Amino acid sequence: MSAPQPAARIILLTPAGMDDVTWLASDVYREHVQVVYVSDDVPNTGPVETLAEDLGVPCRSGHGLLSDGSDALAGIADRHRGETVVVVRGGSAAEPLLMQVDGDGSSVRPLLDEDG
Repeated sequence: MSAPQPAARIILLTPAGMDDVTWLASDVYREHVQVVYVSDDVPNTGPVETLAEDLGVPCRSGHGLLSDGSDALAGIADRHRGETVVVVRGGSAAEPLLMQVDGDGSSVRPLLDEDG
């Protein structure tokens, strides 16, 4: 019997939630982010690159659309079991979300949910 794999933690952001990149980086920094991914549907990657630079991690693009249920997002989750990454994708949600993906599926909640 194999041991269960640790969950991948994916912080989901949209450009609408990146008005204050400095504040966002200071808040997300405590999560020990390994890499920032940017979806192909994000038109202006400047703030995303600034976030990655502020976090001191690489910024990666060219993975397609990183929407819920996409093969690209599932691939990121598989590559980063036991780690935390940021995914910036298109949309209008301003609140950062935390997606946890493990062998039993995925769950999504607000990142700043104090009860989680």
